Amino acid sequence: MSAFLLCFAAWSAIALGMDRHHEDATGHEGTAHRLQQLRCAGWLLLLFSLWLAARPTGDALASLAVTAWTVALSMAAVAVTAAMTWQPRRTPLLAGVALVAGLAARAGGW
Repeated sequence: MSAFLLCFAAWSAIALGMDRHHEDATGHEGTAHRLQQLRCAGWLLLLFSLWLAARPTGDALASLAVTAWTVALSMAAVAVTAAMTWQPRRTPLLAGVALVAGLAARAGGW
């Protein structure tokens, strides 16, 4: 669960770092610096979620955990695409909630 939520937040940041999506979501153009920051934050969050997935807890194997992360990555990409298509103004809020919930879920062992 935490992998999906963190990937959702990451893909959202990457999408919001694009001119068109940023304007659709916020109603105004973003500065080049702000868009670059969003894209970098998204990629760093994806790497962080992969790092968390590669450190399995309990009896899980790292290869299975990374495979599950890949599935979560793909599902999150589809979910962000749907959110940016049908509810672009809500995507920043959803990304923030996903980030907090993903970190909380990881702390709780999900």
